[in-house]
Amino acid sequence: MTTTAASVTTTRRAGTFSVTAAATRRSLRAVFRSPALLIGPIAQSLFFLLVYAGQLGNVGSSYLDDRTFIAFLLPLILLTGVATGAGAAGTMTLGDITSGYLDRLRMAHGTAAPFLAGTLIATLVAVTVQALLTTGGAMLVGYRPTDAAGTLGMVALMLVLGAAVALFGIAVAVRTASSSTTGLVTLAFFGLSFFTGVFAPVEELSGWMRAIATVNPLTYVIDTARQVEAGTAPTAGPLAAVVLVALVAAGFAACVLALGHARRNR
Repeated sequence: MTTTAASVTTTRRAGTFSVTAAATRRSLRAVFRSPALLIGPIAQSLFFLLVYAGQLGNVGSSYLDDRTFIAFLLPLILLTGVATGAGAAGTMTLGDITSGYLDRLRMAHGTAAPFLAGTLIATLVAVTVQALLTTGGAMLVGYRPTDAAGTLGMVALMLVLGAAVALFGIAVAVRTASSSTTGLVTLAFFGLSFFTGVFAPVEELSGWMRAIATVNPLTYVIDTARQVEAGTAPTAGPLAAVVLVALVAAGFAACVLALGHARRNR
């Protein structure tokens, strides 16, 4: 009896893996066949990088010591690009909901979780490509990495944040089936990023902006990314880790709750 139960469990796991793999391939095709989902965030990131570095580069050099302004700015550019790119997860999920595709899959397989996992994985692959291409574009306009490990560490931090954004996007899409509401997830993270130390360290800010940046959780993610990229001790690292773990956990919980709501009401 035990052997039979174990065999059934193994079969279910293999089936779940194959369904997730198929959903990932499908979502990857959707991303790479829709240039706006990938090229749009890259173009946006490079546009902001060029404008900010070109207009404020000399100003920034006055308080950044031996760091270049473009290196200081890059983590923020990556964060805004990742927040925009990860929003594709909600967009693709919403398309499957409005077409009835996700409901049909749930009826056929008993759960929609593997299909949503495939969308999440595909989005993270696309966001990784986007972040690496943005970093490469930054090198063409003057960015010089301190070392490869630091640059990859900076990108990795942004990808964890991208996973949180994607999870929240999927959850809101499943829960509301509304394009305007789903779009608010990207808008929220994108907007919060500009209430950090955007063009200067937080200690250089003053008044209400410094107060907001101090309590903004994304400030610690950006500060850690800057410290990792520069090869210095990540003093903001513990707080950044707490923020990222909390965001990913909250995003996962939101997905679970949204799927539960969908099962009860559809």
